[in-house]
Amino acid sequence: MKNAIFITGASSGIGKALSLRLAGNGVALGLLSRGRDASLEEVAALCREKGAEVFAYAADVSDAVATAAAAQAFLDRVGRIDVVVANAGVSAVDQDDEANWLDISKANMDVNFYGVINTIVPFIDTLKRQKHGSLAIISSISALRATHNSGPYSASKAAVNLWSEGLRLRLRPFKVSVTTLCVGFVDTAMTRSNKFWMPGLISADKAAALIDSKIRRKVRLTVLPWTSGGIWAIFHQMPGRLYDLVIDTAKKRQQ
Repeated sequence: MKNAIFITGASSGIGKALSLRLAGNGVALGLLSRGRDASLEEVAALCREKGAEVFAYAADVSDAVATAAAAQAFLDRVGRIDVVVANAGVSAVDQDDEANWLDISKANMDVNFYGVINTIVPFIDTLKRQKHGSLAIISSISALRATHNSGPYSASKAAVNLWSEGLRLRLRPFKVSVTTLCVGFVDTAMTRSNKFWMPGLISADKAAALIDSKIRRKVRLTVLPWTSGGIWAIFHQMPGRLYDLVIDTAKKRQQ
């Protein structure tokens, strides 16, 4: 019986690295990306070379109907689900553009929060019926504390953290695990345009290895890598006035 894994945001970054890591003989992979372009087809081909049976789907996770259709198509082909990785996300920081805060906040919530729900809900009935399976939700260290221009992004990730915790408690009786991963800075196209210091920066392959380990161990909530966890633990406990000073200093360095 094949291990059935469904991954969103699979065409690049962490999603691509995780897809390649999990691909292998005896694995059925459902790879979802916003568009069925050359990038997704390349990842699918590489996964097939490693022995996986691959099904590629194009859908924007903010579109509940399209995402549910892709999930159902995968279930119809494979007949089961073992792991769902809700990885797709956006990082639309406000860049001090207060006039567009509403649109930017909606854009973040549509993908980072509702996109996770749209990804996971179509699999819940099957998971409950199977009485086994794992859900992995890729969150961010930004969920733990916001910076001066990460408010919309941080809010979307904090929301998904709390939603995931509630989901975990609901699915416990069905032996379905939920792992929420607050990921630090990863070297991807999304972060390469950042103009600020990114402590604990790791490669996408390293992130995929850490995520894979946490899913297999059924960890509830984790921050990775440990260097980012340590730094953000300090920030999380830092008194407001001191944190304000840290952010003010960071803002000056960006100017």
